[in-house]
Amino acid sequence: MPGTDTLTSAAPPAAPPQTQAVDDALPPGRGLPGWWSFIEDRLLLNIATILMMAAIGIMFYEASSRSLLSESHWWAEELVRFLVVWSVLLSLGVGTRHGHYIRMDLLLNMLPHRVRLAFAWLNSLIGLAFSVLLVIAGFQEVAHLQAIGMFTESNLDLPLWTVRLVLPLGGVLYGFAFVGNIVLLLRGHDPDPPVEGENL
Repeated sequence: MPGTDTLTSAAPPAAPPQTQAVDDALPPGRGLPGWWSFIEDRLLLNIATILMMAAIGIMFYEASSRSLLSESHWWAEELVRFLVVWSVLLSLGVGTRHGHYIRMDLLLNMLPHRVRLAFAWLNSLIGLAFSVLLVIAGFQEVAHLQAIGMFTESNLDLPLWTVRLVLPLGGVLYGFAFVGNIVLLLRGHDPDPPVEGENL
């Protein structure tokens, strides 16, 4: 029949295959197990946020107490310091893997894909080695403080080893961030791809 060939040839074209650039532009946490992203995004970030909010609340209380009641609480400054350190160290690994830090990556964004991956491997291995050192040093300090029975300076009277426990814990979490990058690299993804507008 006339026109049959025209109808047959009007089939929609096949979708083009995904390019390497699209495959690499995975959002942080994509390509990792679901429980991994849950622990990072739902647990660690929420706990760190609660600790930071508590520190801000205590600072506001201390400032109000000083200005309105002419009273100062020795424990407030020390507790704020502890809460801020815990908040930062618990979220440091998540922030690193999500790229929330100051980067000088103008040169890296101009490099070929394979060279970028090579630098990503180097960055992950050095970061993982630093995390291991932080865990070892942290455990040594915690064991020493527990052995001598030292307490905090203020009237909080907290065992100092419980406060410093965040050092090895933060080191472990920081190391997991680089392990996550290595997992992405083994799957062929760039853990820190340039976002749109960064390539010059």
